[in-house]
Amino acid sequence: MRSAKEENMGRPRKSEPRDRQFNLSLTASEYESVVRRAEALGMRPVHFGRALLCREEGRAARKHELADNGWRVIAAGLSRLGNNLNQLVMRLHMTGEPLPPDLEPLLNDIRGLIARIRP
Repeated sequence: MRSAKEENMGRPRKSEPRDRQFNLSLTASEYESVVRRAEALGMRPVHFGRALLCREEGRAARKHELADNGWRVIAAGLSRLGNNLNQLVMRLHMTGEPLPPDLEPLLNDIRGLIARIRP
């Protein structure tokens, strides 16, 4: 039997659950466009569509919000990548192994991405 503490663990219940569906018919090219745009922002297509449909702000505000979310996803990914690279370099320094030849181009790509997201 579960304790009261275990009963309260997990994701909190939403005050207003999403229990309605709104189905759209799209052409193949429209669907692929939605999927590509969502992926570019690091979102699932359903969340991207909801964000576009449910916001009361103007179109510019929606674009800004979606772009901000996309940059946060990119920044989080870069942070994880940086952590992995740091571990790799620490390991190479400990073992005395040389840096792999393909590491410098990767670092240049990462530097370019960071330069693009800095305000």
